[in-house]
Amino acid sequence: MTPVLSQFPLTRWPLIMAGFSLAMLLGAWGFEYIGKYLPCALCYDQRYIHMAVIALGLASGIGLIMRPGLARFAPYVIYAVAAVLLYSAGFAGWHAGIEYDWWAGPASCTTGAIGTVDVSSIMDALNGRSIVPMCDEASWTLFGISMAGYNAIISLAMAGVSFFVGYRGLKQA
Repeated sequence: MTPVLSQFPLTRWPLIMAGFSLAMLLGAWGFEYIGKYLPCALCYDQRYIHMAVIALGLASGIGLIMRPGLARFAPYVIYAVAAVLLYSAGFAGWHAGIEYDWWAGPASCTTGAIGTVDVSSIMDALNGRSIVPMCDEASWTLFGISMAGYNAIISLAMAGVSFFVGYRGLKQA
């Protein structure tokens, strides 16, 4: 294995990926609560996917630590975490494509969407108390890449590393 990847036991990789997803989630919360960038509906969905990675990584990582006899299953657990991260990358890429107008997004959260609206929501919007972010409008970009785009890139990298580590773990077994 490469020197960096070989410094951690195979049974710790689910915890490491859970930590990366937690960092992504903390970053998203930082943008929301410190930077005041409100998330759209698809942004919330992306957060739930990272929460799934955290839950899967913690549960399986702790299980692998507490039951050393299960270490032979570590590559398969890593593959499961990698699959969720790959889904995260695909979902975030789909959201980024909506923001870049490459394809249409769900009618419920894109510009010009008409859905069910109650009177209190209209009054809040008229009084400036609520801003509903649209899924097809990137609220923040860096070098032309939106937060969803960065989520896709980072999730894809995390999935790739996880698949590689899982593959190497199977070859060593």
